[in-house]
Amino acid sequence: MNNERMLKALCPLAVGYLVAFVLAFFVLSRDTPDQNAPAARVVAFYRDHGTRETAAVWIVGIGLALLTFYISGLRTALRRAYPEHSWLGTAAFAGGMVFVTGFAVIGINHYALVQAAHNNRVTLAGDLNFIDNILPLPVMLGLGVMSLAVGVAILSGSVLPKWLGVIGVLMAACTVAGPIGFFAWLALPVYFVIIGWIIPGRLEPHEHAGTEPGERAGQPRMRMRHLVPRSHH
Repeated sequence: MNNERMLKALCPLAVGYLVAFVLAFFVLSRDTPDQNAPAARVVAFYRDHGTRETAAVWIVGIGLALLTFYISGLRTALRRAYPEHSWLGTAAFAGGMVFVTGFAVIGINHYALVQAAHNNRVTLAGDLNFIDNILPLPVMLGLGVMSLAVGVAILSGSVLPKWLGVIGVLMAACTVAGPIGFFAWLALPVYFVIIGWIIPGRLEPHEHAGTEPGERAGQPRMRMRHLVPRSHH
């Protein structure tokens, strides 16, 4: 898949992540015990809902795989759309990888918690539940870096609508505002769907004739396809 096709795939990838997000956190997963819940109640909860919680972990894993490809394509889009600020695309990619890794660690810990409850490891289940409730901190860090980089990149140019940049910056601000960061986490899948839907319409294939290094005189020039921002007046 070349870069042009990858950009067209951004919206379907984001929709896939959104579907996985809704299924895992709003359909399958229940109101899990908080970090100070007694270990016996933690074990009882995950014994009753272990199958659903395990299914949610696997669905989150699928969503994270789709998100990884999306973030990689988004980096390419930002670097092409804003070449003078291409480092912001790399920063968004780095933040996205922290976000994905943080979520992957949460999934591993959550699965271990379900297994501990299933095997009646009461003390271990209580400890894993405490860890499960504090692991979102690195997720918020990655979300903050990623959304800030995307927002600033959009605001630095004229390819994507400025309001998308403002939303990105506001989402980043929410991640450092305590419980309000939860709203940024909720908004991310929809935000990525909108960006993925808009990007292909703002970047178009462009034929550019050029001579490759080492090309002999008199030979036909090679036609190279590039993605360049459309001009907007």
